[in-house]
Amino acid sequence: MDTSPDANSKWYKSLNQSPLTPPSWVFPIAWTILYALIIASGVVFLSSPTTTIRAAVRSPGFFYYCAAWVLNLSWSQIFFRFQRPDLSFVVILAMLSFIALNIRAFYPVSRLAAYLLVPYFAWVSFATYLNGYIVFMNPARGA
Repeated sequence: MDTSPDANSKWYKSLNQSPLTPPSWVFPIAWTILYALIIASGVVFLSSPTTTIRAAVRSPGFFYYCAAWVLNLSWSQIFFRFQRPDLSFVVILAMLSFIALNIRAFYPVSRLAAYLLVPYFAWVSFATYLNGYIVFMNPARGA
């Protein structure tokens, strides 16, 4: 399988995509902002005066935070490198669930940490729609 950026770009551009798909230049800007907010949320949560770092790291909220990160990082590989929008759709649904659980778990400890994750949840919700559109509008391609 050719996994060069050109091959992936050709493959991606050949898919039936949602009319709401943003131009490609939007994604790196959006993700740079989101990664900054995600990291800030983790730092705020871990430095919350209402809990110790040890307790925070062992909390369900921190587990959800880490699980969402792992799923986030794996999504691109599954979607672009392995060209499996169907599997990446399952991953993004799980990621969206963990982000929601994360926000819910962070809120009692630090409202700010929870609020910093809301744009992440919103963007991944939109990305879930885009991924799902590709899956359902490209059935003959194994998507």
